[in-house]
Amino acid sequence: MNHEDYMRIALDLARWHRGRTRPNPTVGAVIVRDHRIVGIGYHLGKGTDHAEVVALKAAGDLARGATLYVTLEPHSFHGTTPPCTEAIIRAGIQHVVVAVRDPFPRVRGTGIQQLKEAGIRVTEGVLAEEARRLNEAYFKFHETGLPWVTLKVALTLDGFIAQPDGRSQWVTSAEARRWVHRLRGEHDAVLIGAGTARTDDPLLTPREVFAFHSPRRLILSHSLNLPAHLRLFQTPPETVVLTDHPNPGNLPVPVWRVPDLETPEPLLRLLASHGIQSVLVEGGARVFSWFLRHRAFDRLILIYSPKILGRGLGAFGGLQETLEQEPAWEREEVRPLGPDLAVSFRRKSH
Repeated sequence: MNHEDYMRIALDLARWHRGRTRPNPTVGAVIVRDHRIVGIGYHLGKGTDHAEVVALKAAGDLARGATLYVTLEPHSFHGTTPPCTEAIIRAGIQHVVVAVRDPFPRVRGTGIQQLKEAGIRVTEGVLAEEARRLNEAYFKFHETGLPWVTLKVALTLDGFIAQPDGRSQWVTSAEARRWVHRLRGEHDAVLIGAGTARTDDPLLTPREVFAFHSPRRLILSHSLNLPAHLRLFQTPPETVVLTDHPNPGNLPVPVWRVPDLETPEPLLRLLASHGIQSVLVEGGARVFSWFLRHRAFDRLILIYSPKILGRGLGAFGGLQETLEQEPAWEREEVRPLGPDLAVSFRRKSH
């Protein structure tokens, strides 16, 4: 086995715990000595041992003179846990293979520098792109100050997201809805517009699936015309209303005022200031179009249901795309979900 083979195992270890470690990144580690794996580890969440330390404890004395493969640069400062670099140096690791440097300002190269200063050989960049994608929200958050944005649109084959009266519940199948619930559990927050909140009265929680986390629920409302009986106001987890209205009103949940809603960027910067690294946007049409029009998204997921309404509420409106324009995204995945089909696209660049 070569460096990539061992790093792929470390990435798989991290991937199994995606969504559990927030706000920390998900990280995997493998220790190899004499072409044999002697220790593995993964991070389980804030305040627990990091992947490298878990692997070192598993390896014990066999770590001395061994090679450590880790999906993210070891951290180098005292936080809720001691520096991983100190544990690596103390264990006698001879060679550290790092997939990608940590973008967190308090690390950002200092972990690798400390290892090199201790005489440890460091190899960087092994499966770096895969490692970045594993923690794409974490990287974007720390590199740009903005959360990762996923748009999820459930629609019929003829492009409608709801009936003419706006009702949209159960456009897709139970299999698709379970997958969306898992998707919610991978994001810090779920956002909808006030119209969707009033018409569908959704819960926006990850149900019928195992999830490490229930995202914060966000309602975008200009008028604050939201009835108090909404289930989003009556059930956990926390719901927050986002608005540019000068008077916060008397809603039974926190209201965060956004100074300017001409574009999504001020809203996204406000969310980032509250530590929100990723947002799943679930509706409705005006909100989808707003994010699309301003290119304020990273991933677009279209879930097609094999239904034809003939008339109804379209998914998008007010866009200025032409066939001559180069596509702004590239296809990522096509996934069958029972009778439905999910097609996901990624932004080519921010």
